[in-house]
Amino acid sequence: MIPLSFAEPWWLAAALLAVPLGVIGLRSFGAMTKWRAWSAVLTRAVLMSLLAMMLAGASAVRTSDRMTVIAVVDVSESVERFASAYAKLQIDGSPEDVQLTWKQAVQQWLASATADRGAEDYVGVVVFDGGQLAVATPTRAELDNLALDFKVSTGSDIAAALRYAGAMFPPGGRRRIVLATDGNETSGDMLEAAQELASNGIKVDILTASYRVQGEVMIEAVDVPPHAPQEATIPLRVAIRATDVTSGTLEVLYEGRALDLAPNDPATGIRRTLQPGLNVIDIPVDLSDRSTHRFEPIFTPDDASGDRIATNNRAEAITVTPDKGTTLIVDGVTEGSVTPLAETLIRAGIETEVIAPTELPNDLLSLQGYGLIVLENVPAEEIPRQTHDLLVEYVRTLGGGLVMVGGPDSFGAGGWNGTALEDALPVELDLPEEMIIPQAAIAIVIDKSGSMAAPVQGGARSQQRIANDAAALAIETMDESDLLTVIAFDDGMERVVEFGPNTDVLGNANKVRRIGMGGGTSMYPALERAGRDLTNAEAEVKHIIVLTDGQSAGDPRYGFQIASRLSDNGITVSTIAVGDGADDATLRRIASIGGGEFYDVIDPNQLPTIFLKDIRIVRKPMIRETEFTPAWTGTPSPLLGDIQTLGAPPLQGYVLTQHRADPKITTPLVGPEGEPILAHWFYGRGRVAAFTSDASVWARNWLNWPGYDSMWLAIARSTSRPAADTNMELITEVREGEFRVRLDAADNDGQPLDLLSVPATVILPSGDRANIRLEQDGPGTYSASIPSSEQGSYVVILQPSLGPEPLAPVVGGASRAIGPELRRLESNTPLLQQVADAAGGELLAFDNAQGADLFNRTGLLPQRSIEPIWQTLLIWTLVMLLLDVATRRIAWDRWLTRDLAEEFRMHAARTVREHQAAAAGAVEQLRKGKEGRKDKRKAKPTSKPKRPIKAPSPSPVAQPSGETKPKMPSKPQAPPSDQKPDQKEKAEEGGTSSLLAAKRRAQRRYGSNHDRSE
Repeated sequence: MIPLSFAEPWWLAAALLAVPLGVIGLRSFGAMTKWRAWSAVLTRAVLMSLLAMMLAGASAVRTSDRMTVIAVVDVSESVERFASAYAKLQIDGSPEDVQLTWKQAVQQWLASATADRGAEDYVGVVVFDGGQLAVATPTRAELDNLALDFKVSTGSDIAAALRYAGAMFPPGGRRRIVLATDGNETSGDMLEAAQELASNGIKVDILTASYRVQGEVMIEAVDVPPHAPQEATIPLRVAIRATDVTSGTLEVLYEGRALDLAPNDPATGIRRTLQPGLNVIDIPVDLSDRSTHRFEPIFTPDDASGDRIATNNRAEAITVTPDKGTTLIVDGVTEGSVTPLAETLIRAGIETEVIAPTELPNDLLSLQGYGLIVLENVPAEEIPRQTHDLLVEYVRTLGGGLVMVGGPDSFGAGGWNGTALEDALPVELDLPEEMIIPQAAIAIVIDKSGSMAAPVQGGARSQQRIANDAAALAIETMDESDLLTVIAFDDGMERVVEFGPNTDVLGNANKVRRIGMGGGTSMYPALERAGRDLTNAEAEVKHIIVLTDGQSAGDPRYGFQIASRLSDNGITVSTIAVGDGADDATLRRIASIGGGEFYDVIDPNQLPTIFLKDIRIVRKPMIRETEFTPAWTGTPSPLLGDIQTLGAPPLQGYVLTQHRADPKITTPLVGPEGEPILAHWFYGRGRVAAFTSDASVWARNWLNWPGYDSMWLAIARSTSRPAADTNMELITEVREGEFRVRLDAADNDGQPLDLLSVPATVILPSGDRANIRLEQDGPGTYSASIPSSEQGSYVVILQPSLGPEPLAPVVGGASRAIGPELRRLESNTPLLQQVADAAGGELLAFDNAQGADLFNRTGLLPQRSIEPIWQTLLIWTLVMLLLDVATRRIAWDRWLTRDLAEEFRMHAARTVREHQAAAAGAVEQLRKGKEGRKDKRKAKPTSKPKRPIKAPSPSPVAQPSGETKPKMPSKPQAPPSDQKPDQKEKAEEGGTSSLLAAKRRAQRRYGSNHDRSE
């Protein structure tokens, strides 16, 4: 019998209601036999018991002898770097001179240690660093080709991983955890977690990654003032930890350029001999007039053979100075020279920097040092996608100014469609079909062979994934009217996107992102299929892009012939070779014959830029190179300067855009067909302007015209962010695993500003964001903090407000030199021993996997599994409810005794005879009445009566014929009281249904019999 448990056992008292209900039932069921009455009472008692059990939360308790083992494997950076580099991890059966990496060692150890498990035993695997991931839920299947190469987040949270594994055990059976780690945790308390598991009957054994690092040097911290005046001298303090006496050179990069720390020495760095432990070096630094100052100290040991981890030999720190409103021009027009636009601003005394698109800062803290950013003829692919998001944040949140200047590679022609920046522009980039007469047809032929699964630069992303994302980004920049097909190939080919208009842009891009990989490389059939699709397409531009990382099967001359035929049909072919295994010579020749471009890509991370650059061929129809004079719409605008009164000369071209339907947008200048030429609006806290012609080639007639300087100076001054409020001082630092933020706010008189609302956004080194709110903890002082487990720069954006009035945003940041787990240069074996003792486990050895005896049940009590049974109880409750109703409503007890059955038979026979007799009598009476009437009609009077007949009283109604109406039978009289029951019943049959009378007789007889049985 299965034992039961109850969540709320006091509900079982409700079953006692069955006692009074039973007493009442026995008294009210007097017309039933004893058997039927007692069955009704018992059915009601069972029903009440079932209801009480459901209310009490009844559950079945089962025990099992099954064994479940879950391996919890550390994959954090400390074991990745130190255990694999310094620990001699030896596995049974491996040669003694083979040293395995940490993950290889754990994989082989688990395979050996779980080989002897029983048929009913389960094994599961969890990997962890700062987060947790179930690689294999508990299963009886074999763990073949177990993969441990996962990254969740930075840090090492062993306690959370243990709790996560503890929640994965299936109900019942014995439970055991094998923790494989070095014991260096950055958050949580694994000893406390192990004690919790032990209290629940879970044993924890430890597979230790033992190591002790020698000859290591690391920069542990870099300290600079978070804020400083411009052109001031600040102290830069570098803390370096060494395991042994180490000599080397310390250099400091300031905004990417080496500082001269030794003026009397040809070298820029300074020589230092480090002692074991922490070494602190102070360096004075003169700040420039920039707003953001980024420092990167680097220590290079003379003998680098012992220093296995070079990444911890460098760190970063940031100092911010008051913003001077510098204008940054991102120059996509010229190389190495200053554009006419930049010269105009410099002549006017505006602080101006000119950089190439590839030099644009990729962090918000650096961008906030500029009051205005100008993108002059810059294509979208020249700026990383994440920087697009930062530019939007720079305008919307920091209040910065942004101006996009046109040119052949700007706006829609530059592939800005579908980017984050598109929504911030005051013009629409997508055009109606009637504005783009030439249509493009594009075919993307992409390799999906097995070699594309290779990871890129040791990361989690494969070549295939990067190639898929790059092609998808290119598709997202295409217009819906463009024709598109995507063909993936390995040994065969697969049409991923059917040839036709790119109407479902996002759907097509997502299809490409899902391309899988496997098989060989056969490129030429796919290229030929793409050519057939494009040959008959009605489009002015026909282009094929081929990407592969290998050498195709088949004769290369076949590929040359295909490219030649395509070129004859007006179809161009570009080829992209990824990695060292591609056939560069063949792909270069195909591109040359096909009239396209050849791209040799060593780093697959560059694929998005190359795809976007090559796909821009379809954007050329968005350019109108024709002479025109922009027309003033009459709308006043501070960005026009004096050009209304100076009579503008003609421009030579512009990029097609549309008016954005928003009343906040001002469009003072338009083109020949009313297209926007100059438009601007407020976006968030900042202002964005768009000039769809350019500032150099198309504007060559404007360069010597006074209105040129007037307009561009007005645009720069009106769009640039106002100077920041100097009464706000932000202090940021990373200390004790926290990023701490403090704001000191004062008014213009220096008095503390109280009751501010200070929400803030923190941008983590990983790019993720955390929203916090600073709380007031003193007069004009507000602070907050968040955990800082990641290595790198933390940027905070404050958006203070005083009541409904927003104040100027405040930006700051700080850097964490190295994660805490990498500061510990040896495994924490003593703590692991405490964990094993607390959880009833032991330290296991890598060289004795079989000796671990993981499925030994000694000391492990079988666990009870509790399964709710309310569904079963509900079914039986419904059954008993039906039986309860049926027992009281159906007289089933008539069939239980022989006497009752015989009486029922006799009563039925008598009733039938009576019905037959009554029917026969009625028929005879009707027959006699009919015959009497016939006799009266036949009889005729022969003489008058001798004496008059006295009329009866009351006299009958006279008939028209002179005859009297025949006397009708009188109503049946009630039998006298002294008549027998049967006679009385027969007398009643004249006016009552014989069936009803029979029923009444049966009830009286049944009742009398019942009384006698009592």
